Formats: sequence, structure tokens, C-alpha cells
Amino acid sequence: MTELSAFRLYLDSNVFIYAGEGSEEIAGPLEQLFGLLRVKTGIAVTSELTLAEVLPKADANQRRYYLNLIVWSGIFELRPVSREILIETASYRRIAGMPKLADSIHVVTAFRDGCGRVLSSDIRMKLPDGMSFVDASPENVSRLISELS
Repeated sequence: MTELSAFRLYLDSNVFIYAGEGSEEIAGPLEQLFGLLRVKTGIAVTSELTLAEVLPKADANQRRYYLNLIVWSGIFELRPVSREILIETASYRRIAGMPKLADSIHVVTAFRDGCGRVLSSDIRMKLPDGMSFVDASPENVSRLISELS
């Protein structure tokens, strides 16, 4: 059994899209969160799948932003989409009734990495017992910053 930690935070791909392409109302708090996570290392996790989700529609500047933030900044621990993740994801999709493959991969990756919380704007995401969903609203991101400070 994976031990979940409330201090480990998994970030869904939509969080990065809101930070890079969203209104200042949400992008501002997310950039503040990223600044905090830059200082408090070892907290933030995402899947390499995130790159495949954020890059297709990105223009050259957005592409550079995403790669710098997700890959080169060192803020996020990037987890590969391994065979084990895919096998466990297939089981989780059946059990949880999650039709979206990408969302299920994110959930399984977060769980396997011991993340107690998932930051996402996808309220349909179904998490296993013991994991908490944090809606990526400006208010919740500000609250999360306070908790992690």
C-alpha cells in the first residue's frame, strides 16, 4: 500500500494550461504557487503525460513556457507513464468508472507517488479513498499557498 502524504501535491495538466493561458485571476495565484514550490522542493509532482496534453495547441512562446516550467525549472517531479502505471490504470478505470484515460493515468500516478492531494479543475475526477481533490479556483490556490507557506 502506498502511504499518502498531505504534503505531496499532484498537479493535473489543466493547472498548467490555466497558468500559461488563463486569465490573470487564475494565472496569478498559480504563478505564486509555482514560486513557492520552487523554494519548497519535493512537494510537486506531475506525469510526463502532462507534456503531451499541454503542448499540442501551444504556440512557440507557450511551448517554451511549458517546457521551461514543467521540465527545466526543477519544480516538479516528472513521473513516466510506465507499463505498471498503464496496467494499474486499466484496473482503476474499471473499478472507479473513469472513462477518460488521461485522467485515470493522472490519478494512478498521483496515488503511486504518495500524493495526498490533486490540484485540478476537473471536478469529475474520481480519487481513491485517502486522497483529496483541490479545485484549481483562485481562492483554493491562495488557500493552498497559505497552507504550504
